[in-house]
Amino acid sequence: MSQSIIIANRAKKALREGQSVIGTMVVEIRQPSVMQLLANAGFDFVIIDNEHGPFSIETIADLCRAARHVGLTPVVRVPDWSYPHLAQPLDAGAQGLMIPRITNAQQVRELVQMVKYPPAGKRGSAQARGYTAFKTGSVSEVMAAVNEETLLIIQVETREATQNLDEIAGVEGVDVLLVGPNDLSIALGVPGKFEDAFFVETIQQVIKTCNT
Repeated sequence: MSQSIIIANRAKKALREGQSVIGTMVVEIRQPSVMQLLANAGFDFVIIDNEHGPFSIETIADLCRAARHVGLTPVVRVPDWSYPHLAQPLDAGAQGLMIPRITNAQQVRELVQMVKYPPAGKRGSAQARGYTAFKTGSVSEVMAAVNEETLLIIQVETREATQNLDEIAGVEGVDVLLVGPNDLSIALGVPGKFEDAFFVETIQQVIKTCNT
């Protein structure tokens, strides 16, 4: 029953199969119809920026619903790591979270606990919400399916994160490391200098970590 309730995460499935995925970020546009335009343009996922964007949880829910209906994987970049800012977008229908300003693996382990349902984590159960299209089913099956389909993206944008890449990538539940180029360049002392040798070397190290 849960298979008909939980929409498969298109982007996560493609990544598992070793494919490349293409996405973009919505920062200011709050009109749900933008998701149709992005799907028609061939995108696989969309990031709704709730770190720097002016989005309420109601708007996030509408954008996530629209994205899911057209086959886009909706990911929300959260403003901080508090439980409500992690759980509410997922309950509203986000299929993934992007986590900014991470510095170490212990932070990531704590995040996984808040993002995943038992036994993988401690996320509270909210049945018949946006992420299930307001349908009900076996609680245990739904929790297992949601855990499997939720995409967790860790941003690499602090100097400390670059020093702890292997440990961060090794945390069970992490799916993607994604560089935040602006903040990372600032953290490395070369703000906006994306061709700086030190910056490029750091990016290469992130890629190497992801490929091992």
